[in-house]
Formats: sequence, structure tokens, C-alpha cells
Amino acid sequence: MRLRNTLRISIALLLVFLASSVLMAQNNTEPWVCYPTANTTGYGVYHFRKAFVLKEKPAELLVHISADNRYELFVNGQRACFGPAKGDLKTYKYDVLDLAPFLKEGANIIAVLVFNMGNDKPMAFISAQTAFLFRSEDPVFAFINSDQGWKTFRNEAYDPILYEELDTRSWVKGYYACGPGDEVFADRYPWGWETLAYDDSGWMVPEVLDFQGKAPWNLVARNIPFMDTHMETPQAIRRAAGVKVPPGFLKGRSAITVPAQTQARILFDYEVFTMGYPELTVENGAGSALKVRYAEALYESPNIKGHRDSVDNLTMYGVFDIFHTNGEKRTFRPIWKRAFRYVEVDITTGEEPLQLLSLRSQYSGYPYPDMGTFESNDPQLNELFEMGLRTLRMCSGETYYDTPYYEQLSYGGDNRPIASISFYNSTDDRLFREMMRLYPQSVNQETRLFKSAYPSRFNFDQGTWSLAWVQSLWDYFVFRGDTAFVQQLAEPIEGVLNFYLYNLDESMGLLGPIHTRNFMDWSMHKGTVPQPRPRFVLRHSAMLTLYYAHTLDCAVKLYEMLGEEEKARYWEQVSAKIKTAVFIHCWDEEKQLIADFPDKKQFSQHTNILAILCDAVAPVSQPALFDRVVSYEHFDERASSYFAFFLFKAMQKAGRGHLFLEHLDFWEGFQEKGFTTFGETGFASHDRSDCHAWSAHPSYYLLSLVCGIQPADTGFNRVRIAPNLNGLQKVSASMPHPKGRIQVHYQVVGGKLRAEVVLPDGLSGDWCFGTEHIPLNSGVNRIETLL
Repeated sequence: MRLRNTLRISIALLLVFLASSVLMAQNNTEPWVCYPTANTTGYGVYHFRKAFVLKEKPAELLVHISADNRYELFVNGQRACFGPAKGDLKTYKYDVLDLAPFLKEGANIIAVLVFNMGNDKPMAFISAQTAFLFRSEDPVFAFINSDQGWKTFRNEAYDPILYEELDTRSWVKGYYACGPGDEVFADRYPWGWETLAYDDSGWMVPEVLDFQGKAPWNLVARNIPFMDTHMETPQAIRRAAGVKVPPGFLKGRSAITVPAQTQARILFDYEVFTMGYPELTVENGAGSALKVRYAEALYESPNIKGHRDSVDNLTMYGVFDIFHTNGEKRTFRPIWKRAFRYVEVDITTGEEPLQLLSLRSQYSGYPYPDMGTFESNDPQLNELFEMGLRTLRMCSGETYYDTPYYEQLSYGGDNRPIASISFYNSTDDRLFREMMRLYPQSVNQETRLFKSAYPSRFNFDQGTWSLAWVQSLWDYFVFRGDTAFVQQLAEPIEGVLNFYLYNLDESMGLLGPIHTRNFMDWSMHKGTVPQPRPRFVLRHSAMLTLYYAHTLDCAVKLYEMLGEEEKARYWEQVSAKIKTAVFIHCWDEEKQLIADFPDKKQFSQHTNILAILCDAVAPVSQPALFDRVVSYEHFDERASSYFAFFLFKAMQKAGRGHLFLEHLDFWEGFQEKGFTTFGETGFASHDRSDCHAWSAHPSYYLLSLVCGIQPADTGFNRVRIAPNLNGLQKVSASMPHPKGRIQVHYQVVGGKLRAEVVLPDGLSGDWCFGTEHIPLNSGVNRIETLL
């Protein structure tokens, strides 16, 4: 009996050992480590190092890197990459990098900066706890995997400058969510930590994190490219106080010397809005403090910006970093990206003079290598096109951004115009597809709606932006015909549509009451439309109901393309009933407009734009309604620079494309005020952001509406060229297409239009101008026609 019991115990112990071994093997596939005793969720900056010797340099060495919140990788002292790409815990990213180009025969060092920005981390960061992962794909090099063979150090040089200290609401009167500033003390910093020669003998051994096979991060490979990085420098010093600026500083030929016991201030102007990682290099001046402030523009008073080129008698408000020197030559760089046109350095020296050696910035944004082009006889229009492309670049990183300065968040409604611009300026759809995949992962299991922005830590969903996500999928399908991608998102589409169906008032056929958030545009007065404030219960809004109908029409076409005929017919019937109900209850015969509500006391451009887009009025009546939309002087609400995206779509649908250049007041206003990117609304009542990609769509319409380059079928397998030159005498433009570049050249001579259309191999189409319909073939097509 005793032998039998002993045998049972031995078998049990063996099973436990085997299970533990299996679990350890599983855990080793995700070798997460952290600094011992680190606050798992609090603010902290940490360094990790791994030294090793190679007998020979490998031809290729693919490694995976990830961290929570972020990492920056150095190999043999060279900055290699930073990440991981943004995501959520369901699809947390690891980056894949070939380490071989950075390695050498003999001694090597891998050095990684890892940081957690704590409670004030950017709203777009979704986090479980501070952690770091590094692993080789090749098991031969498993010795470099993150484990207790690494060394780690907690960097006490950093103190976060929290939101309450940045005090953004006192000067911007709006939302800020891009994380804390950095206060860095040079005398505490482990300078040279990323180099092989650094002595890390006093560093600690990392703690290996054992999650028992249930790590909080579901790891997936990065599916967008690494960011475009290049160096930029300020173009001018606009003012200086307390110090003389020698000639040649901006060219690197001289240094600025700030005397001891001095307060000085220098304002640098990059002359265009940009984003990235500023690098300030100084020498000497132990005990000096430098406050580096970043702004889009200078202010006449809090919340009131001056002309963007003006600095005289204006105040520099903005978020900031603070650097404390130690007398050595040091370069200070924030751990997270900044966005700015202006950089002001406020210097207070101690007992020694300080030398300011250089200021530059490493740009960081999504790589758009082969964008569209537009050049006409109108220089202002050419500048407008380039401003739109710059706005797109500034609002594209690891996600789309609403605004790179204030939020860096990806909103469902913002993404529709952003995506349309990107379709005309890149054949790389990876960023768009990533946004479309991520957004439904924020679904509220009760409502089936998504968060207003995602990735984000917002705790509320937003109905209209969930509808906009469906609209964006249809736009993508028109351009790419990607059935496989759209098919995988069929279930969340259905969930969004059903939420609004359940909230239809059957007695009237209009939506309401609706308790979720339903932002569609900023008000030209105060608040938002159609919902004046977030918790306002919306009842029988024609605007919201037609926005739903427009989304249903997009969904119907998607279902048809997916072969889901039964669903297509069902939602088509729902949409038809809704449109009829809106017309019955809200059409005002006297004003020849659709009112915002059945009481017919309020009228907006928005509702009537949507009525055109979803055929709530008969197609034959749409040209007249559009003319009314742009001529009626008594609207209670008008479309902002954002909702003008829909205005121009309605313009095109109603056959009024020739009016486009007459309705660029917002964008010409941005130009007149010295913007280098497009702002948030064009309304004086909401003038927060100088760079908002949802306003950049004129660059899309210049190609699609003015030059007339449009998909002729779903999938863009054929092209339709239907120009609306709007009085322009000469235009040359191009856009990338999966089969090559589409080019158009137009010239008006003596009442005739001479056109040259160049199509890549394998692409054909049609020329449509007036009553003319001429087939277009691959290669050069020349056409001459009367205007």
C-alpha cells in the first residue's frame, strides 16, 4: 500500500513538473520582463541593456520588440526604431525588425528605453502594466531574449509635468490629451547608457513576469510600416530677449552664449506646422534651466490666436518640457512626440554661462512616399492643395489623428474624409485597414456601438461615429473592391445598424428618443449639432435620421457586393421608409427645405445636404435643393470645414461640380490667416486646432471633382475622367493607382479644352464631359472639345 501511495505521489509530482515545464516553455515564447519593484501602472522611465559577442555577423536576425507603454531601441549606440504601434490589449503590437544591419562581429550592445507615462499618459495609450519584451525569431539567437541575462535601471532624472501643471485649459479652453511634459535633470541621467562602453555593473537584473500563460497582452505583429523619420530645423529666430543671437546659428556655424545669472528667451519658427521629437543641444552652464514650449501659433489672449505668421505683441502659450543642465555637452529630447510650428526656449542660467549649440527635430509620421500632385494657373489653389497634403501627413502616425497637437486620437467620423484623401494619395491602405479593424474592438456589448475614438480609454460610445465607420468601409470598397476585408466586419456593421433600428419611433418613422452621443459637427454658435450637448436626449432629428439613412444606403451596397441579397433588400426597405417619413414630417413647402425637426422651427445646411446624399428628395429635384443649400441666408446652422466634405459630395451628386471653387471660403480664410495646415472648423466660435485632417478634403476634391479622376466601378478597375475646371485655364495633376500613376493635363485655348489623359498599363476608362463619352485606353489619350 505504501509503495502504491509513493508511486501515486511520484506520478503526481512528475505531472506537476511536466505541467510547469510546459507552462515555462509557453511563457518563454513571450519573455516579458520589468524593473524589479517597479510601480506596474505608475509613471516611470527604465533602461534595459544586453551585451553579447558574435563570432560573425548574421545575414539576417529578425527580432520582436514590444513594451507597455512604449520603447525606443538602440543597437550599438544607434537609434534603430521606436514603438510599439498603437493598439489595444486584444491586439497588442510587437514590432519586427532585422537587427543584422546594426550588428558587428565581436562585442555588441542592445539598449532599450521603456517608459510608462502613468495616469496622464496620452488618451490613445491602452495599458496593462509596465513591461518589456524582446525575442529572436531564430532560436539560435535565443540568448538575446529578454530575461535575467539583461540589465535594467530606473531613470530618476525624469519628473512628469502633469496636465494640471501644463494648465492647458486656462489658455486653450479645450481638450488636451497628448500626455505630460518631461522635466529632466541632467545630473541624474545615465548619459551614454546606450553605448557598449557604458558601465552597467551597478544595474539590476530584470524581474521575469510570469502570467501563468495569461498575459494581459494578446500579441500580434505590427501591420503598418515604421514611421518616416528625418531631421528638420527651424527656419528663423523671430525674437530674442536677454541674449544676442550671432549670425549662422541656424546653419550650425555658431552657438548662442547666454551669460551667467541671466534670464533669456528665444522664439524659433519652423515656418510650417510639424511634429516629431525636438532635440536641444547645450554645453556648459551647470545649474541652468531651460523651459521649451511648443505652439501652433501665438496668442492675442487666451483662446484667441493671432495671425499665424505674427509674433509681435503676442503671447506664447503651449505645452512644455523643462531641462536642467549639468555643465556637460548634453542633448535633451522628450520621450513622446510634440507638435508645433513655434518653439520657445526660456533660459535661466546659474553661476556659469550656457552655450546653446543647436535646435533640431526628428520628424515622425506615416510614410506617404508617392502622393498626388496638382498644379494649375492659380497659385493660391496650388498652395491649398499642398496644405491639404501636409495636413494629411501631420495627422497620420500609428493611427489617423484628429489633431496632432491636442489629442492624437482616431475618431470614427474624422476618419472618413481622412481616408478619402489618403485613397487619392497612396496605394498603401495598411493604416486605413488597421483603423477599420481596431474600431469595432471598442464595441459596447449592450448597445453594439463603438467608442467615439479608438484606441482610447474613453468610457462612452458614439453612435454617429459608429455610422461613419460603415460609410468609410463603403468608400474603401469603391476604391479597392476588397471583399475579404469587408466580409470579416459584417457582424459589427449589423450591430450598429440595429441599434438605430431599435430606436426608431414607429409612430413617426424618425429616430428618437436617442440617449447615446451623436456628434455630427460643431455648431457655428456654441456646442454641437444635432445634439447641443453630450447628454441631451435627441428626439425626431431629421439630421440624425438622414445620417442613418445615408449609412443604410452605404450598407446596402456593401451587402450587395458581398452577395448578401436578403440583407441588402431588408435594409433598403428600412432606408426607404425612413426617407419617406422625413419628407412627410419635415419638408417645408414655403422654404423649399427640409427642417431639422417636425416643428419646422430650425433649418440647417446639414439636413438638406444629407437629403441629397440619400435621395430623401427625388434626384430630379436635387439640383434645385442644392442651389437652395448654398443660397439660403437664414440657416440656423451651416456646415463647418469638416461637414463641407458632405456638402461637396452633395454638390457632385447634384451635378453642380462647376461651383466647387466658389465655395472654398474656409480654406482661403486659413490661408489668409497664415495657416500652413487646415484648421478645425473655420468658425470663430471654435478655433482650437490649426491642424485637423477632417478639413483637408479639398485636396481630395481637387483631384476627384475639379480634375474629375473617379472610379468608374467598384474596385477602381476602370476610371472615369469628368473634369470641372471652374474657370481654370491650365491644370496638370496625377494620383497613384494600384496599376500605376494616372495623369491628366488640361489647357483651355480659344474656347476649347485640350486634354491629355495618361493611364497606366492595364487601366482603361471613359472621358465624360458634357454630352461627350469617349473610351480611354492605357497610355496617352488626347482629346479636344468645345467648352
